[in-house]
Amino acid sequence: MPNYETVFILKPVLANEKVEEVLNKIKGIITSNQGTVLLADSWGKRRLAYTVKKFKEGSYYLFNFTCAGKVIGELENYYKTSDAIIKFITIKKEVASKKKTEKKEEKPAAAAATTEPVKTEQPAA
Repeated sequence: MPNYETVFILKPVLANEKVEEVLNKIKGIITSNQGTVLLADSWGKRRLAYTVKKFKEGSYYLFNFTCAGKVIGELENYYKTSDAIIKFITIKKEVASKKKTEKKEEKPAAAAATTEPVKTEQPAA
């Protein structure tokens, strides 16, 4: 299953019980469809770059999870209909490629210092 990452912002005035309810609902949507939550992280309350729905602050949360693609539509539908969430984004994470990186051969410092500068011709005036 593909990996996804979602960041959402909750209203800063929510009670702790309501925050837990929202977080459990999101985890429930993911796990009810054979998904797994890899990371659930709270970034705390932060100031927003601009006013969103008359709020200047919000509580940020990050979830990393794996699930089938159909779950994303259900999850974002919940985000849109929930009064507690003021902003969200969900992205599909790319699997890190395991290409070999070739190291560039470095010239010794002494060899670089002994090379002569390239002469360029000046145009006749």
